[in-house]
Amino acid sequence: MRYVDGAVMFFSLWLLASMLLDALTPPELTFYMIGPAIAPAVIVAGFLYWLRIPPLDYAVVFGTLWMVSEMVLEMITPKPLSSLMAVAAVAPLLLAGILVNVRQWQQSGPRVQPPSAIKTLQNSSTVLPNRRPL
Repeated sequence: MRYVDGAVMFFSLWLLASMLLDALTPPELTFYMIGPAIAPAVIVAGFLYWLRIPPLDYAVVFGTLWMVSEMVLEMITPKPLSSLMAVAAVAPLLLAGILVNVRQWQQSGPRVQPPSAIKTLQNSSTVLPNRRPL
C-alpha cells in the first residue's frame, strides 16, 4: 500500500507542477507540452524516492532533473522563456550546493594534532619502510 501512496503523491506533484508551469509560462507553451517534458524527471525522482536514497543525494539529483526539465521546456517552446525561469531552474542546485558546503564545514571541526609519540616514531630509525622490496 505504501508504494501506491508514493505513486499517487508523485503523480499529484507532476500534475501540480504542470499546471503551475502552464500558468507561469507564455500561452504558447501549453499543459500538453509541459506534462510530457517534465514527466521523465518526476518518474526518476519517484523511483529514487522509492529506493530511499539519502536526502542530500536526492536533493542534488532532483535539482539536476529540474534543471534538465527547464532546458527541455526552453527547447520546445516557440518563444523564449523569461529569465525568472532560468533562475528557478538553477535555484535548487544552488541550494543543494550551499547545503553540502555548510554540512561539510560543520562536520570538519578543528584539526586534531597527532600525539607526540607518533611524531617521534616517524623520525625514528627503527621504522620499517612502507614499500616492499621487489
